[in-house]
Amino acid sequence: MPLTPAAFTEALLREARETHPWLHHPLFHMIWDGKLGRPQLQNVIRQQGAFFLDTLRHAAWKIISVGGYTPTFEDLERQRALIPLVVEEGGEDTIGGKTTAHSFLFIKLAAALGISRDELFATEYLPTTIIEKNELFLLQRSSTIEALCGGNIATESLNAIHVQRMAAALETHYGVPRLALDFYHVHMEVEGDHADRAVRILSELATTDEAQARGRLAMRRAITARRICADGMLEAFVTGSSR
Repeated sequence: MPLTPAAFTEALLREARETHPWLHHPLFHMIWDGKLGRPQLQNVIRQQGAFFLDTLRHAAWKIISVGGYTPTFEDLERQRALIPLVVEEGGEDTIGGKTTAHSFLFIKLAAALGISRDELFATEYLPTTIIEKNELFLLQRSSTIEALCGGNIATESLNAIHVQRMAAALETHYGVPRLALDFYHVHMEVEGDHADRAVRILSELATTDEAQARGRLAMRRAITARRICADGMLEAFVTGSSR
């Protein structure tokens, strides 16, 4: 028998908080504690660009995944409910707001760490970084359930905690000025809404054992991909480089 929608989403959110590497992986704990050297941190940030420079397409796939060749009225409603996610990633300044694209904020963050734009875009990504990105994008293209559970629930539901710690660490331990940390501060504000939006849509879709199993697996696939990426960066830039 399936869980109630409320119990299902709460179980997913709880598991994400308890298992996500952005909260529990030693690599990020080292950053928060200021234990990485600046070149090591630069390498981590450059690897993260594989995903963070491409979040507009990642968000857009959520809408593309809703409905089939002939959408239903409910599909149209869900598509509209997801539009704010795309606008936020692409830049609210495109519709009269103030915040620019999150990818541009990431470029500004990298520059404050001494990574030029050319260097950032020329990054040679680790195989584990590519595995992460490919898996996360695959989930977005699979269906609305996989997209929401593999994105909003798996990561965005807890990202506000992660980015708060990252911002504090980069300012305190690495001398990054507050104005260069907008990438993190913006995500402190918007991620709760992203997770809430996913919960509302999932309450209509994840109502059967089969749908809930797909959603649960999608969340675990996303968290596993994030962990593989973190493991790869730790090995490449910390433990492996010290041998």
